[in-house]
Amino acid sequence: MGETNVNEQTGGPGKARPTTRLVVDVVRALRGWVVAAAGGVLLLGCYLGVSKQTDVAMQLPYVVSGGFGGLALVLIGSALLVADRVEATQAAQARATAQIDDLHSLIIAAATTGLEAEGSKPAADAYPQQNAYAATPGTAAPSRHG
Repeated sequence: MGETNVNEQTGGPGKARPTTRLVVDVVRALRGWVVAAAGGVLLLGCYLGVSKQTDVAMQLPYVVSGGFGGLALVLIGSALLVADRVEATQAAQARATAQIDDLHSLIIAAATTGLEAEGSKPAADAYPQQNAYAATPGTAAPSRHG
């Protein structure tokens, strides 16, 4: 069997449709919030259990089970949220890099096609001067006022 893409859902027999990026992002963020909320509930239970007991020996089980477990879940949920944001940032950076690479290759292809259409002119003639107001040695600078 082949590997299933996380960003694809089956749309019928043999058809795969891409899952919207928003749904994937919401589900990934939701799991971090759910784990952190579960940790908060455990911490609240720990506080309520400890506050009812005056004997320290009776408070200790609440702290160990609810307090440490709740703190661990809050930290894991926070780590999931941070990892989700880091992954989203890396994906956005990869998309931007791919777009820049595509644009660069299009520019190179257009420049190459332009050179081939004009014949084999020297490379210096293929690109206009960047500053039309700059004078080269032995020529006068063009007038700015027409």
